[in-house]
Amino acid sequence: MEHLKRASDEEPKVLEPVLINTDTNDRINIDKNEFKIGRARDNDEIILDVMISRRHCIFRCIGQDEWMLKDLSSSGTFVNGNAIGSGEVQNVCSGDIIQFSPNETFKYVFTLAEKEHCVKKARIDEKILDTVLVKQRTFAENQECQRKELKNMLEINQKEQIKLNQQLENLLSQQAMAKDDKENLLKQITALEEKIKACNSQEEDLKNMYSQLLQKLENERLQFEARLNEEKQKWQEALDMSKQEKEMLEIKMKDQMKKWREEQQAEWKNMMENKVKEEKNIQARLMNEKTVLEEKLKSHVNEKTMLEEKLKETEKALKEQEAKTEISQTILGVNTSNESIASTSECIFLNFNGDQIEVPQYEIIDTIDLTEISQNMLETNINQSILGKVSNIMDEQLTCSICSELFIKATTLKCTHTFCQHCINLWNKKQKSCPVCRKPVVSMIRSLVLDNFIESMIDNLPTELKNRRNEIIQEREVITTKRRMY
Repeated sequence: MEHLKRASDEEPKVLEPVLINTDTNDRINIDKNEFKIGRARDNDEIILDVMISRRHCIFRCIGQDEWMLKDLSSSGTFVNGNAIGSGEVQNVCSGDIIQFSPNETFKYVFTLAEKEHCVKKARIDEKILDTVLVKQRTFAENQECQRKELKNMLEINQKEQIKLNQQLENLLSQQAMAKDDKENLLKQITALEEKIKACNSQEEDLKNMYSQLLQKLENERLQFEARLNEEKQKWQEALDMSKQEKEMLEIKMKDQMKKWREEQQAEWKNMMENKVKEEKNIQARLMNEKTVLEEKLKSHVNEKTMLEEKLKETEKALKEQEAKTEISQTILGVNTSNESIASTSECIFLNFNGDQIEVPQYEIIDTIDLTEISQNMLETNINQSILGKVSNIMDEQLTCSICSELFIKATTLKCTHTFCQHCINLWNKKQKSCPVCRKPVVSMIRSLVLDNFIESMIDNLPTELKNRRNEIIQEREVITTKRRMY
């Protein structure tokens, strides 16, 4: 009886921390010493919202009814309006206002309430229904154990009652047989009847308690199944929401990737069009420069031709003048070794009047400077002049600003400045900007037109310049080969 009374007594009240939503009054029972809240499936409380992090926060018990809150989120956790730093810990007390993320929809009141008899909420998982079935079997086994215990007690009482009835029958038979000591037997019979009556009363109480226990167990079973069905429905809804959220995220990611690809393709298309335009502009500019150089070369060739013609005319006039001078010397009888008829700087024409030979007045018709006139010297000077002008143009327009040499594998940047490929590669290892205008280096394009033009012009330059250029090319190839090896 005492055991049954202890079993029927209520369990002592236990306080449990609870989060109550300030708007909807929804409750979150914190039924573990370390309770996780977040959007991921392995949390103890799952909140499916984009404002909630996958691992948002943790409630941890640090003593008797003492709790602390640790923030793990990227969107923030607030206690009484004050934000907790990421990874920091703060103690919470009953009555504190706790808000997950800046969205006030997730604002809760932390309080300590009486613990309800409920089944621990399992985390959402694809196999959650298997866990529910295990819990249901455990609950049914517990009920069956209590029922069997009470049934055994009732059977023991019935056996004791049967034993007392047998004793009563024995006493009644002894009373019929015995003639003496009837009073003693009557007392024993009376006492035994009282025991039987008490035992009957106890049996009735046990039957009532057994029926009440069965009713209580049945009610608890119905309540348990109702709560399980509610939990199943919530878990199924959460699973459906999680799947729907996953599908929405996948669709959103596909749209973003498609949009990003289109933007990248448009950007690359515009970049390539700009590069083609820049290349065309560079080619047009180089063609104009080439045309100007060709015109200058043609003008120099024409000047050279005119000078050669003038030199031929001068030589012809000089020969005619020498012939006339020899005739004059013969007529006058003047020794050419003693007298100089015409200096190296002057030519003199003689006039003859009839048959009479007279020494006329010398009349200076023209003066020609022949001290430096020579065909070979003139051609050399013209060639040097042309080469000097071409060399100046190449030094000004076709020289790398890094190494101060003619372009070797000319490479043009997006900012239209051109450098040697070797030089700009070395420069980019230190700085990712143009050495001239300091703009970022986005792309580099080889300029084959410049290379071909420079190589064609190098063929007309002196051998020293050709050898110097070949040495530079060989040095750079050796450096590039070593870098590739190491």
